[in-house]
Amino acid sequence: MATPTPVSKYNEAPILAELVKAGKLPPVDKRLPDNPRVITPKQKVGKYGGVWHRGYKGVADRWGLSKVSGEENMIQWQWEGNAPKVVANTIEKWEQNADASEFTFYIRKGIKYSDGTDFTTDDIKFWYEDVYLNPELTPGHAGTVDNADRTPSEFTFVDDYTFKIKFNAPRPMLGIFIAKGGLSIGALGGPTFAFPKYMRQWHEKYGDKAAIDAELTRLKLAKWTELWSTGGNSGDFQGPRAFWFLNPDLPVIKGWVSKNKPPADPLVLERNPYFWKVDTEGNQLPYIDRIEHVLFSDQQTLNMWFISGQIDCQFRFTDPGSYTLYKENEAKGGYKVQKNIQAQVSCFGPNITTPDPVLAELFDKPDFRKALSISINRSDINDLIYNGLLKPMQASPVHGSPNFDEEFNKTWIEYDPTAAGALLDGLGLKMGADGKTRNRPDGKPLQISIETYDTTGSQALDECNQVAKYWSAVGVNTTVNAVERSLWEQHSHDGTMEIVRWMCDRNAIVMADPIHYIGTAENWATLYGHWYAKSSYKQVEPPADHPLREIWSLWEKCQVEPDETKRNALFKQLLDIHKAHPWMIGTVGEAPALWIVKNNFHNVAEGYIEDDVLRDYGVMEPWQFYMDPV
Repeated sequence: MATPTPVSKYNEAPILAELVKAGKLPPVDKRLPDNPRVITPKQKVGKYGGVWHRGYKGVADRWGLSKVSGEENMIQWQWEGNAPKVVANTIEKWEQNADASEFTFYIRKGIKYSDGTDFTTDDIKFWYEDVYLNPELTPGHAGTVDNADRTPSEFTFVDDYTFKIKFNAPRPMLGIFIAKGGLSIGALGGPTFAFPKYMRQWHEKYGDKAAIDAELTRLKLAKWTELWSTGGNSGDFQGPRAFWFLNPDLPVIKGWVSKNKPPADPLVLERNPYFWKVDTEGNQLPYIDRIEHVLFSDQQTLNMWFISGQIDCQFRFTDPGSYTLYKENEAKGGYKVQKNIQAQVSCFGPNITTPDPVLAELFDKPDFRKALSISINRSDINDLIYNGLLKPMQASPVHGSPNFDEEFNKTWIEYDPTAAGALLDGLGLKMGADGKTRNRPDGKPLQISIETYDTTGSQALDECNQVAKYWSAVGVNTTVNAVERSLWEQHSHDGTMEIVRWMCDRNAIVMADPIHYIGTAENWATLYGHWYAKSSYKQVEPPADHPLREIWSLWEKCQVEPDETKRNALFKQLLDIHKAHPWMIGTVGEAPALWIVKNNFHNVAEGYIEDDVLRDYGVMEPWQFYMDPV
């Protein structure tokens, strides 16, 4: 009698079952770890299949696709009740000692990369010894696992699935830092603190020199580190071999795997047959087979795709100012508009390290920034541009954040052009002969430029133009320069902008990523921030008495304070400094996070805070989205 085939305790997508039947793929039990992570569907257990259509903007839109396809950090955010919390993800659990200076992590045994190879501590050891400790690849090391004095932490490898990290001082916020993810802590999109064995061929220590040189020639690059990071030693790991977005051959642990790269149209992601998460009924995730991203360049095009039903589900690049348009076309497009809250504020940052020394000195005066702030009519911006859907507010933590402060939220936001003029007069910025434009301290006309990546037809660009009118009305002649996002990012790195326009996000769990408040986000203190972060970009050391130094001191104390109450008090002192020095000029925020969701697309929950720290789509767990069969 033939031995009966054992019944699997797991289920899989039909297209994978066909590959198993054809002998092209191992059975699902062999592809999943001993203890898969179990995901509870937001509404109900889904169905397999379908192609998810959404729009993207090309190379500069890398983070959007990264959040959609899954960023598998070692610890991940999970929404429970009315708030997010951190949970074990690629690990089964972690432990820490009493003062949070030593951590032990236990990897889920049997997680595999998309090429079927095992993820073990060997990949972490490779990252630690040959990437993190390699000054050519990780200049200044990686903030998440550095000691407070910027020296590297100590990794110890117990066995194939257990490792320890030891710091020379408490590191109590390590969990939320890991959940946030970011640059220099391993392969972008995961796994944390690791790179797959595939990348050894592109490392000078392990790879064949002739093969590396041939690849450099093919890609017109100068040195091997440029295969890993842009510029060769920036430590961003967005190079053409190390970044999955640019290299479909790179093995990943995400829910979907790249089949091509930008500027492909469409850019295609297909399900990862080795994905290591299941639902509550043992169905291997994700439910959806394929994601296709169609290239667009302007807001009107994307809006037309929405209202004509060409997009299945999308939050990124929906426009709050187009809410009425979206609602009026729900029936026509066969979708519904869902709303969450965005933890961000529209923001304008006078760059206090801008190349023009006269403007840099002027921008660094609190009274000048206060004058700019109170010369803006935020209520009109909200009503005329955003249909009253946002809230007039300063750049500050949003409602629902543990760091929310009503006083900070309302600091210097009352529209008072007369008081603004008095502040400018007090700075000696007298009106010129034309009666319209004030003179700078050096006698030249006071002219400044707002630089933005907002696209033609967007309400955000309309806002930039409106702010320019308000500032020009009080004698600060202001123009708007709208550029493509990748160019804006380059100017941001270089620190050449005068007024930096961006969305001040990361305002939910602020301590997880306080870059906007400590000046390292390349907006209001670009070159000072580079100095503090030991960036590979141009640096300038701030004066010894600059208030930024007090902010940095408080942040360093926060990072090593194991007592949560004391840590929160220190961080509040840090935020309070911004009340007296409004470096970031917020206008309106807490916009509704508009999700366009087709009627046949399910498990997209509402009531969440959308924030980069929470990884936007990531906290919504897109692996459990599903579509009705066609």
